Amino acid sequence: MTSLTRKSINLETFFMNKRVLSGLAALAACTGAWAEPSVTVFGFLEAQVGRQTQNAPGTQLYDMGGSRLGFKGDEDLGGGLKASFYLEHRLNPDDGTVGGGATFWKGGSWVGLSSEGMGSVKLGRWWSQAFLKSQYASDPFGMGTLGEGSYPTVGCGPAFSGGCLGAFWVNNSVSYENSFGPVSFGAQYSVEAVGTGGKHPVNFGVSYGDGPLYLGAGYEASNDGSSDERWTSLAATYDFGAVKLYGGYGSGQDAAQVKRKNLIVGFTAPVGAGQVIGSYNTQDQGGVKVEQLLSLGYKYFLSKRTNVFAVVASDSKAPTGTNKSGYALGVFHSF
Repeated sequence: MTSLTRKSINLETFFMNKRVLSGLAALAACTGAWAEPSVTVFGFLEAQVGRQTQNAPGTQLYDMGGSRLGFKGDEDLGGGLKASFYLEHRLNPDDGTVGGGATFWKGGSWVGLSSEGMGSVKLGRWWSQAFLKSQYASDPFGMGTLGEGSYPTVGCGPAFSGGCLGAFWVNNSVSYENSFGPVSFGAQYSVEAVGTGGKHPVNFGVSYGDGPLYLGAGYEASNDGSSDERWTSLAATYDFGAVKLYGGYGSGQDAAQVKRKNLIVGFTAPVGAGQVIGSYNTQDQGGVKVEQLLSLGYKYFLSKRTNVFAVVASDSKAPTGTNKSGYALGVFHSF
């Protein structure tokens, strides 16, 4: 092979490598553009040892907060428009199984668009707007903390038979949310009816939060697909600093037109590096009181993300053969 031939091959190789490097640089630039959207991994694990009121006797290791692993992200589309997604898996930390039955994305699973002025639209599975704006705020024990709060203002709990009247999550839904200063509003409609010939679940919620005061209201209907099922809820909290007071009320009827109602009052008070939490809630079904639950607990913050807690509870209306008293000792860690 001549020197001239070797030079020709070297030049050809040089220009080929240059084109490859240019292509890789372009690909890297494109990949960088694709990587611009932010994605966050989040969740928490909660485990507690104890026994629950209105459950069969015996000490258990359980998770009432709904331990979860989630992914969420958004992309700025320009002009104030943003695309977002949300996926949330539930799990049982005591044995590693899927939480909430066979549904893998037991929490939210949606994709949507939002604008600062026009609000947001989410398509998929998302919180009931009545729950977000009203019911959640009325329980001082809250989600993922002490666990004795049963969200009775959703028309649920071990005492109520026939399932929940209100909904935590709504499948196949179109959700709209917006805020105007201290006022937040949300409405939700399921595009798929529940049951053959059933109704489409629908709900809305509105809240007002300004300084120490929070007010919320929600209404939902046909969560079970019937035309008679409905649930209305109200919530109010006020933070005095030394103590925060909570109140909630729920009222409605099931598909058989059996009336249900709930009342809950409670408080949280900072003590040391934690807080004392207490609540009293009653549930009525068909004019009969089926739960009268008094709960008291203490949550100690080891950090912003980790706390340990203890709670005791007593339910004077617990049926014979179930626990009238309960307790829990547990750990909560978020990430």
